[in-house]
Amino acid sequence: MSETDYEKKVIDYLMAHYPVKKRWFRSEIKQITPEWSLNEDFQFTPEDAEEFLIDVFTAFNVDYSQLDTRNYLEYEYPFWQQTFKKRIKPLTVAMIIESVKAGRWLYD
Repeated sequence: MSETDYEKKVIDYLMAHYPVKKRWFRSEIKQITPEWSLNEDFQFTPEDAEEFLIDVFTAFNVDYSQLDTRNYLEYEYPFWQQTFKKRIKPLTVAMIIESVKAGRWLYD
């Protein structure tokens, strides 16, 4: 399968299962691109982002056992459990596409 085939399949899956409206009061859907970020463009909570990743990786049979979501998602902890604010890494659709091509999570 070519690179564009993987990209198209992943983006088509995301458009079908996780559409993002242009405006909350209209039914127009934004076109997902590889540059989209889970934190900014999808605006998931950390818990929803985890479910999203598990769903996508399961659908494409990707081994995500090496994925540490704490590197990419900003979780909220009670103030007594917070140490210092960890800088999170961007997690993009392009990273998901590359991992789908490889069949395993490639980053961290």
